Amino acid sequence: MRGLCIRELTGDDADEFRRLRLRALREHPDAFGSSYEAESKVPLEASAERLRRNAELQDSFTLGAYRGDTLVGMVGFYQETREKTRHRGSIWGIYVPYEEQGKGTGRALLARVLDLARALPGLEQVELQVVTRNSRARGLYASLGFETYGTEPRALFVNGEYLDEEHMVLLLHPHPSPLPFKGEGVTDA
Repeated sequence: MRGLCIRELTGDDADEFRRLRLRALREHPDAFGSSYEAESKVPLEASAERLRRNAELQDSFTLGAYRGDTLVGMVGFYQETREKTRHRGSIWGIYVPYEEQGKGTGRALLARVLDLARALPGLEQVELQVVTRNSRARGLYASLGFETYGTEPRALFVNGEYLDEEHMVLLLHPHPSPLPFKGEGVTDA
């Protein structure tokens, strides 16, 4: 994509990251689990520490899309750390401001996240949640291979309104269907 640079954000990017994150929460409170009010109280140093920590880890990162020196999009990712769920990763906090939409920035951010995720040892699926009425985002995710596996009714309560969320997953290494169960060892109790 012409003029767009996507790179991992570090603690040095905390001010820009925080500014864009707060804008996202203010302009689209229905798209995020966090709120502007809560995040605006988080000190800048806490954001810097989170970005620093993520940059040191291999299984967690925050990416930023830049046009020149301007941060024009962001997305976060983390891989589960517990033994039984380590095969799962999650995308969070994707945001592209309205003036940047329609230029392929969101798609480029997601494509880069998925490239990095595919390189993580043991990762087999990437999950995300999206408010059901956000048809544009849902269409983007579906075009990248994400499939809906469920809808959580009343997942968010924003400005006096309940919002449902679709849970979507992308299987990075789909396994063939298991062999049919033949009932060996099953007895009536």
